[in-house]
Order: sequence, then C-alpha cells, then structure tokens
Amino acid sequence: MRTGIAFLCLFFLSSLARAQDFQSWNEVDVTASWRGVQLLAPFVARVDPSLPNPQLAATGLTADFPLPWGLTLTGGYLFVELPQTSTEVHVPLAAVTKSVRLGRYTLADRNRFEMLFGYGNSPIRYRNRLLLDRPFGRGNPLDVNAWHLFVEDEAIFNLTARSWNQNRFQAGGGARLNRRLFLDVYYMLRNASGSNTSTQILGTNLRVALTGR
Repeated sequence: MRTGIAFLCLFFLSSLARAQDFQSWNEVDVTASWRGVQLLAPFVARVDPSLPNPQLAATGLTADFPLPWGLTLTGGYLFVELPQTSTEVHVPLAAVTKSVRLGRYTLADRNRFEMLFGYGNSPIRYRNRLLLDRPFGRGNPLDVNAWHLFVEDEAIFNLTARSWNQNRFQAGGGARLNRRLFLDVYYMLRNASGSNTSTQILGTNLRVALTGR
C-alpha cells in the first residue's frame, strides 16, 4: 500500500514539474553496510521540461566511515554525464560531517571538497551543507511508521576561481515504505552565480537498503 502511494507521489511530482516548469531532480541510492562502513551507490537523473533531456545523469560510489565525537568521514567517486553537451566529468570527493542531537532534532554540518575533472578548467569546489532533521514515529528507525521532516542549506564555492558558485535551499520530508525502502520528496530553490533568476526544483530520493545498519 505504502509503495503504491509512493509511486503515485512520484508520478504526481513529475507531472507537476512539467506543468509548472520546474526542474525535476531524481535519485535512487542503493546502500549497504560492511564492517561498520556505510556504502552508497547513487543513480541520478535531472530533467528540465523546457530543454532537451536528460540534463544530467550520474552514478558512483561513496563510503562513510564513523569517527568519534559525532564525526563521519566520507570518500568517494562520481561519474557525471552531461548528454546535451557530450561532457563527461569525473568527480573524486572527500567530506567530513559533524552531527549533534538537539532534543528530538539532529543538526549536521557537512564540509565537502570535490574536483570536477573534465568540466571547464576542472575546478575544485568546497560545499558546506547545514541540515536540520526531525524524525517522527515510535523511536525505532526501522519502524515501518517512521518518517521525518528536514530543511537544509548548502553553499558551494569555486576554490579555483576563488568565488561563490551557488546556493541550494531545500525543504522536504520522507517516510519508510517498508524494511528496505525509504522515500524523500523535497522542494529546492537554487541560486547560481552569473544568473539573475532562481531555479525551482522538485526532487525525489529513493533509498534502497540491501543490508541493515
């Protein structure tokens, strides 16, 4: 039942994006745990109803290593394709995230560095994301009734050009569909350097857990 409702929501959001001239950012994350390390393989597609599509497609692999004091170290690689310009981009990345509990809320500050080999002059970017998450349910993250709301803001800087690149504000929520599936839906407002207009985005993120945490 929940899975059927989820796919109905996906269809509705896709139709709304086309009708309102929003971009649609969709991602499926396949996750697994191995010896305490969290592995994630993303599959990303971005479309714009006013342009030829897809605008972007990406995949790769990242690994999260838990550290003391609420820290998480992330390393990984993404392969990004921009089909409309026949551009292939290789993105090695590293990040450190600090997470703290504030009552029933979780606050996470992620600091990520990445290099975009093959895109323009292969710039190095720094991304700072601040996330506030509020879980609901019965306290058990594996509870089928578990759901959450979140808000986040990410600032991206081009270190090669020594300039601000873009800002992404995002708000949304998600629910566990079953033991293996968790779906997030969100609205994003993106402001980019050199553009006088903001980009509105409707997005989905479906997480598929191959193993339990």
